Amino acid sequence: MVEFLPLRGLRYSPEYAGPNVYAPPYDVITPEQQRRYLARSPYNVVRLILGPDPYDLDWHAGAAATLGAWVARGILTCDPSPRFYGYQQHFKLSDGHVYKRAGFIGRMRLRTWGMGVYRHEHTRTGPREDRLRLIRATRMNLSPVFGLYRDPCEELTRWLEPPLHPMLDFQDDEGVRQIFWPIEDDEAIAGISRSMAEREVVIADGHHRYETALAYQAERRATDGNPPQPQLYDYVLIYLTTSEGSGLHILPSHRLILREPTVQSERLLQALARDFDLFRVNGSASLSEAVRTAARGTVAIGLCLAQEGAWVLRLKDLGIAHRTAGERGLADPEIAELDVCVLQHLILEPHLNISSEDLASAERVSYVIHEEEACRQVREGKAQAAFILNPTTVEQVWRAAKRGAVLPQKSTYFYPKLLTGLVFNPLDAEWLD
Repeated sequence: MVEFLPLRGLRYSPEYAGPNVYAPPYDVITPEQQRRYLARSPYNVVRLILGPDPYDLDWHAGAAATLGAWVARGILTCDPSPRFYGYQQHFKLSDGHVYKRAGFIGRMRLRTWGMGVYRHEHTRTGPREDRLRLIRATRMNLSPVFGLYRDPCEELTRWLEPPLHPMLDFQDDEGVRQIFWPIEDDEAIAGISRSMAEREVVIADGHHRYETALAYQAERRATDGNPPQPQLYDYVLIYLTTSEGSGLHILPSHRLILREPTVQSERLLQALARDFDLFRVNGSASLSEAVRTAARGTVAIGLCLAQEGAWVLRLKDLGIAHRTAGERGLADPEIAELDVCVLQHLILEPHLNISSEDLASAERVSYVIHEEEACRQVREGKAQAAFILNPTTVEQVWRAAKRGAVLPQKSTYFYPKLLTGLVFNPLDAEWLD
């Protein structure tokens, strides 16, 4: 089970806090977006999490200097006492409904995987090393990990109602209403920590951040002689929300196959016909809807090609997925049936020679969350093919994580993303002086 504690967060002072200083997580920001956020405010958090130059690979020391200068000038200030923070996001999806996701931000004791904390994705060396350089330089968690806990009886919900006048309440670029406030009541703080101690956590997003925190903890403990008492660096900044809430949504990460000489459309369709029933989809119909309908009782994946149009690939027999996964040492049939696993094991690897490592590098494959955008890029020649997926479900994420199964890259896209910059977690007592 987990140890979830309040923190003395480092935050933007009231005169500087506002929509122009926050940003999405670093790993979803393009160079163009980075420049746009930098132009919004000289104090935008992008200067800390990515630096002022999209193409500068040695920016971490500069980010630390900027952080120190902002603290010295009072742009960032530390809360006087430990507290949790409540965070609500109100957003609209394509079905037209408005949803609310609410959670707590605090600090969680670092544990190795499987010790009350579980993962569902592999991490890559490059991003881990980049984030480790940043945390070494700043001695700060600048971005929260995103975690899930189970609360079917909604015991924690009572502490997630914002006050009449929250600290922050604004609408971001995507139309998401962002509400943020401190939870300072001693009874609430004790109740949240006590209740969370009975639960397990699955990391939804931020696997690289979590593993970076583990690596930094190991470095500091080795340097400090492995002190017996918990230290600030033994904890990681985390946002926790319940798996049962109606506001928890996973969007599909559709795969775009970039300029690959191996994509020969007619041959690809012929090869896929061995394991899949192929159905052409009328140009005016929704490919995503056709895929959802075809997936009843099996797995269905959409395929968009420039010349041959849109197709639904319906797996002829789930046993094919089970056998193929078994050959790769994946014995769990429920995991083998996931869209992302069927796509990887039965299509991308055997027919396009795209490995799991290729998915991670993003040189041969890119990702979009909207079907229309994916197919448009194929029509415009920016990609050779697009594979349209049904979203992975929350239960599938839990099942994979608890069984120790690691899903292919970009198997989940939790929406909306958390804002970065709402609160930072100091990992060194010098920041708290």
